[in-house]
Amino acid sequence: MKSLSTLIKLQKTFVDQQRLVLAKLQERLDLIERAIIGLEAQKAHEQIITKKDPALAVTYGAYLKQALYQGRLLEKERQAAIVAVNAARDKLAELFEEQKRYEIAEEARRAADEREELKRETAELDEIGGVTHERRKTSK
Repeated sequence: MKSLSTLIKLQKTFVDQQRLVLAKLQERLDLIERAIIGLEAQKAHEQIITKKDPALAVTYGAYLKQALYQGRLLEKERQAAIVAVNAARDKLAELFEEQKRYEIAEEARRAADEREELKRETAELDEIGGVTHERRKTSK
């Protein structure tokens, strides 16, 4: 019984560690997505400025080329981060499932021990009752 509870504690530690890994990966994904949104907002802002001042159109092409390149890089990072987050979620689910199996096994063992103890108590009480009944019978 003791080894199973130790195993459960160890598994909980693994689950907690994986939760931290998942949180960090999710945070990284959120950061990348915010960068993509920021880049899109910057592109829209630059486009508005260029429409207001046509003299800036000369540099807008180079800016747009760089912004598109940066957008492709961010999108690749985003895709990689999504894969990492999904893998971390799957690993967390596996670890949690294993923890639950250990907890269910411990509960089943505990219930079996309780049933065995109840059987022993019942047998003891039956024996005491039988002895008491015999004593009363012989004392009459």
